Amino acid sequence: MSEWITSFEHPAFLWAGAAVLPLLALYWFFRRSNVTRVSAIFLWERPETMPESGARWQLRRLPLSFFLEALALLLLAFAAASPFRMAREAYPVLAVVLDNSYSMRAAPPGGVSPRERGAEELRKRLARHPGRRVLLILAGNEPRLCSDTREENPDFEKFWTADEPAADLAGALALARMRSAGCELLVLTDRRPDFPLAEDTGCFAAGTPLGNTALVNVRRGAETILAEALNASSRPRRVQLELNPGGTAGTVELSPGERYKFVCRIPDSALAREISVTLRTEEGDPLPFDNRVVLLPESREPVRYAVAADLPEPAVRELDAVLAGNPDFVRSDDPELVFGGPGLAAGNHHRFLWNTGRAGQGSWSREPISARPDRVLTRGLALRDLRWSADPQLRLPGEVLLRRGETPLLSFRRRIDDRSDLFLNLDPERSNLSRRPFWPAFFWNVAEYLRAERPGPGLHNFRSGDLIAFRIADPAVREVRVICPDGSERSVVPFRRRVLLADLPPGVSRIEAGEEAWSVSVLPLSAVESQLEGAGVFRCEPRRVAQMAENPRTPLGWIALLLAAAVLALHQCLLGRKREEAAK
Repeated sequence: MSEWITSFEHPAFLWAGAAVLPLLALYWFFRRSNVTRVSAIFLWERPETMPESGARWQLRRLPLSFFLEALALLLLAFAAASPFRMAREAYPVLAVVLDNSYSMRAAPPGGVSPRERGAEELRKRLARHPGRRVLLILAGNEPRLCSDTREENPDFEKFWTADEPAADLAGALALARMRSAGCELLVLTDRRPDFPLAEDTGCFAAGTPLGNTALVNVRRGAETILAEALNASSRPRRVQLELNPGGTAGTVELSPGERYKFVCRIPDSALAREISVTLRTEEGDPLPFDNRVVLLPESREPVRYAVAADLPEPAVRELDAVLAGNPDFVRSDDPELVFGGPGLAAGNHHRFLWNTGRAGQGSWSREPISARPDRVLTRGLALRDLRWSADPQLRLPGEVLLRRGETPLLSFRRRIDDRSDLFLNLDPERSNLSRRPFWPAFFWNVAEYLRAERPGPGLHNFRSGDLIAFRIADPAVREVRVICPDGSERSVVPFRRRVLLADLPPGVSRIEAGEEAWSVSVLPLSAVESQLEGAGVFRCEPRRVAQMAENPRTPLGWIALLLAAAVLALHQCLLGRKREEAAK
């Protein structure tokens, strides 16, 4: 039925159907005189006066002729509109891009947020064409398709959470065009997009320019917390930072656009507890979402290591130079990492296999050293001014991370037992690595890599949008349970004992893997999304409507025409008979 209603939205067919109303007015308000029979005209008492009958408006009982004429009019309007009837599958696909950044939650005191206004606008549009195919795409850190349905009332609010620090609107529009060519596009956001919209794209923005204060950077160390506050408004604001537990950490007045860093000492009683950091302002805040974060305690235990007896003395001295007093490493009888020579046997630990080369076989040259990019172990290494003596005949197993020409210097291999081996080709007596920044930076990378190899997340506090990757200890675990801050749950299947979580919502989530459990906190920090003065109202409709599919041909229009002709013939027959009776 909605398909026929839609076809009458065209003004011409709407007025055609409304022609019944003038017909009704004619029958109700037409002035008719009563018939009075007299034997002669001279017997009429007042021939000069007008008849009283019909002198005032009266509602009359409608005759059969009205209903026949009205039915004929409706059938003709129905026949005219039938070629424009749109079947559900004939409408172009509507692709809706939902801005999922947390600025969509901002609202003035007692006002409505852009997300709520956008949801109301979307419901109205969906109600116009029920059953139309609708694609719902979230524009967050990365665009993603969340729904592809023909439901009349899709539950889009369950995944439109508005809790991400960015909105990739352009990427979401590209995803929509890739999923359905020729679709009609609608963007729901809180400000005018900063790129030109194509002719097939409409936009509804319902933001309000507002002043805002926000936490844009928060980090927790062993004994201190660094918190950076931003005044994203056009006038000065007085802000106060509070720790719970810990009390007030400081009060400061910020100029427009100013940032201020608070350095707070954690109370001794709260070193092993979670701490909430809250930024308060006397004038209230339109976006409380970015004014409070929860920090979990960070435990960065040093890497436990041991040195095998077969490691040559020059190599031992080089290790002592970089590991002695290093807080990232500690000697242990139960090591995670063992340094040794090429013949070190594999065990339940990672190995660092150091080949110092045979006496007199090492060589060095001024040929530049190249590193394999995008690897944790080579991140931030300074490779200039290095004198690296290595055995040119040695071939290292695994993936080569550092090389000089054809000579491999450092390689990495993951063993079948899920432990790792590092192979080093270095003659320490004829090299200068330990006297350059390369050496401590390399072992800092080694410590970071090995911490990530431990069960559970290496860190417990992440910024919104960060990829949370961790390893589980039990290979028998086939499903990891994630309990989100709102109490909802989801399951993740580990791959080779590793888990990746890319879209955890802000707040503290609990991760359970068999008998192991950890907590992670996601912090909603984004200076760009906290800038609300650029929000505003913007509306535009697509200038070019997407092509509609051809409607299936149906005989309903011709049937309506034939019925209208039959009704008019019946009307004429009845009216003619009535006239003949009146003539007699």
